[in-house]
Amino acid sequence: MQYLAEIQKTQAAFGLGGKVQVRLLARNAGENNWQPIGNDQLIQIQDPSQVQDLKDGQLVIADITGSNVVQSVTEASKRIVGILQNFSRAQERFRAAEEEVEQWKQSLNYQSQELHRREQELENREIELETLEARRQEAEEILARLESERGSYESMQAAAAGLSAEQSRQLMGIVNDLSESLNTNGTGSIDAGELLQLIYDRQNILNGFWQQLDSMRQEVDQRRRELGQSQEVYQQRLQQWQSAQIALSDAQAELKAQRNILKLQENNLALGKNQLSVQDHLHEKTVAAIEALGGTPNEVLSPEEVKRLEELPIEELEAAVSSLQTEFDKLANYVSAQEDELASIEGEIADIQSQMDKINEFERIELENSKEFAEEQYKLLEESVSGMRRGMQERQAALSQRRAILDRRKGNISGDDPFQHLIPLLQQIDAQRSHQKQELEKMEQQIDAVRNYIQQQQDSLNRQLQEHQTQQQELKNSEAALLQLQSFTAELGGKVLTQEHLLRPVQDIIDALRPKLEFLANGAPTSSSSTHLVQELRTVLSSMV
Repeated sequence: MQYLAEIQKTQAAFGLGGKVQVRLLARNAGENNWQPIGNDQLIQIQDPSQVQDLKDGQLVIADITGSNVVQSVTEASKRIVGILQNFSRAQERFRAAEEEVEQWKQSLNYQSQELHRREQELENREIELETLEARRQEAEEILARLESERGSYESMQAAAAGLSAEQSRQLMGIVNDLSESLNTNGTGSIDAGELLQLIYDRQNILNGFWQQLDSMRQEVDQRRRELGQSQEVYQQRLQQWQSAQIALSDAQAELKAQRNILKLQENNLALGKNQLSVQDHLHEKTVAAIEALGGTPNEVLSPEEVKRLEELPIEELEAAVSSLQTEFDKLANYVSAQEDELASIEGEIADIQSQMDKINEFERIELENSKEFAEEQYKLLEESVSGMRRGMQERQAALSQRRAILDRRKGNISGDDPFQHLIPLLQQIDAQRSHQKQELEKMEQQIDAVRNYIQQQQDSLNRQLQEHQTQQQELKNSEAALLQLQSFTAELGGKVLTQEHLLRPVQDIIDALRPKLEFLANGAPTSSSSTHLVQELRTVLSSMV
């Protein structure tokens, strides 16, 4: 199996002999997939000639068997360059993915605009259909009114016919009285004074009819004024209701548009989260590469620090590296001692458990207390050692990077520090992730605001729809009452016209007879014209009845 390792050469006393080892840094778990090795693992190279051209501290690729035998060692610079190239290509793919996401956003915006345009066309067609439906309903209402007015007209005819039949008996009585007075005992002689008095008496009866007719006219006028006012109020309320209906349609269209905007924002949020997931994955890969090269992301030297170390006098840099090495060795020895202590406590716990398996229940109680105490000690010590291990890794990374700079300045290692190639990529990824998270937070806040606004608008729209339906029902009730008042007014006006048609011929004949009878009462000769008028009156009344 292939490992990323570091050459460690140690010289024996007086420069004679020595040994060569490789310190394993990462294991190749697949193509471009390296898993860091946490604990230091040193494997001795049996044949030093394999690494005679390599220097101490140099990174190599080592093929090691399962029995920890180093089969071959090759310089790792080409492989590291390949890893960096792969990450560069991954960055290009990431940029291409960003451009594709942006194209998706533009496509979604275009689709949203096209959808909005089509919705507007559908809404216009719906309005046209609603207008046609309203006109159809209006035509049906007009037909219904015509049917109702025709029924009212027929009922008025029946009522007028009944009324004229009732009143015609009195009118025919007047005519008969006139006829009998003009033909007393069949002699043809006329008492003009008595006949004139009879005319005056019958005129009084007609005056009662005319007064009744005047009262009916006044009532018709009053009803017509009420009808006009009611129609005006109804038209105002109808216009208000129609304006409210238009406002409701606009509110519904706006609410639908807001829902489309919300859907688009939710789609953009999903795309943004997917983009952030890609960035997180790339960040993990970059961190894994840094750790595989012996560093930690938090301890990667910045370009400014690298520049400072490059300009630092070599003696000061050597002193700093030596000091870090000393501190690291002390920490490593202490951690080793703590790990030995952990192993001792672990063995003690195992011994106690072994004793507990062989003794009775009563004796187990004391051993259980000892075991719990030992386990608590092990837990506390393990937490402390874990923190120290992380500190060792950080110090080892800092030491390795500074030693690499020192060796490069001394001319021991050619080429650039591989960590520095990953610094710009990691910083760019971190900046993009931070910016993307901020954008996603803003989008989520905007989506929440739009959702709250839509809910408020929906609640308001529901209340307005309920009020609108109530007003519509009130309008229908008002329209029914208005039609009833209109029908009653038309019926009453028909009665007035019918009675006037009945009374007018009788009044005209009496008006024609009165001056002639007054002339006869003064001693003038009689004439057959009066008899003719009475006969004419009888004929008119009979035809009208």
